[in-house]
Amino acid sequence: MNLKELYESGEDVRESQIPLEWLESFNHFIAGQTCYLVDNPDSDEKEFVYFSHDFRFWYNQNKAQIERDIKLSDVTKKLV
Repeated sequence: MNLKELYESGEDVRESQIPLEWLESFNHFIAGQTCYLVDNPDSDEKEFVYFSHDFRFWYNQNKAQIERDIKLSDVTKKLV
């Protein structure tokens, strides 16, 4: 699921769902915000989950760049 699909789902977002290229920006924004921990289904560790409204606020601040990257990724996949 890409960031736009996460945004449109309206669900809370797991840290593992944020692509690495956007993780630093998101972590910088989310510092000091409320989140919660859940069990990570892929390991024995816990994982941070961020509230949808916080994620959506960050997404809207970066919407143009995120959607540009999604379009570039889609075009690249079609060329391969």
